[in-house]
Amino acid sequence: MNIYGSVDGLTFEAFIITQLIPKLWKGACVVMDNAKIHLGKIIRQEIEKVGAKLVYLSPYSPDFSPIENFWSKVKAILKKISPRTNFDLVQAIDLAMEKVTEKDIHHWFTHCCYCTS
Repeated sequence: MNIYGSVDGLTFEAFIITQLIPKLWKGACVVMDNAKIHLGKIIRQEIEKVGAKLVYLSPYSPDFSPIENFWSKVKAILKKISPRTNFDLVQAIDLAMEKVTEKDIHHWFTHCCYCTS
């Protein structure tokens, strides 16, 4: 799913329904910050409908937000690749996200003081 331009609440809901929900399983945990577009009632309903849990991070806590570490790694990879066209950017984003490992995610949650056992 490619989105050209900014993301609003409806676009985010469409992303959740078409891209995230099919990849979730009963017992999965989805962690989001408190950005306004993340707070839609439909988002919670759709995530919980598949048996997953939605957890919101505390507001104003970028030091304790694993997503900040994720984006830091992705952006560092993108800077190295330095894509010059939209097509190259989409390819580079895919590559950068593939380089984020389960070990990275576990480390970031541990570093940010979230239980990972």
